[in-house]
Amino acid sequence: MLEIFSRLTPAWLHRAYVYTGSVGPLWNDFRFRLAQDGDNNQVHAAVYSRVCYELAEDKEEWDFSWDDEGVESLKNWLQERYETFAAANGLPPEGPDPLPDPKEAIRK
Repeated sequence: MLEIFSRLTPAWLHRAYVYTGSVGPLWNDFRFRLAQDGDNNQVHAAVYSRVCYELAEDKEEWDFSWDDEGVESLKNWLQERYETFAAANGLPPEGPDPLPDPKEAIRK
């Protein structure tokens, strides 16, 4: 599972009302959006590509319960959608190489 998905927990989702992220190079990236719905104890998730959420025509959306079980389902759903996107767009299924540590670049 990609690190960006594996670190999600119910507590982590309290970071923002809406959280967006992406995996892959610009203009060929897998994007996702997670929105809190505290009134219904849910996370509204969406995946899309290449443009912002508001303009995306390829959105796929699903709701998950905001608890341990729901977040595990969310993580698996995101991973499955990423793998499908990666296969169709020539991206590595394990995700891009990690960015170098900027502190290491300064030391050289």
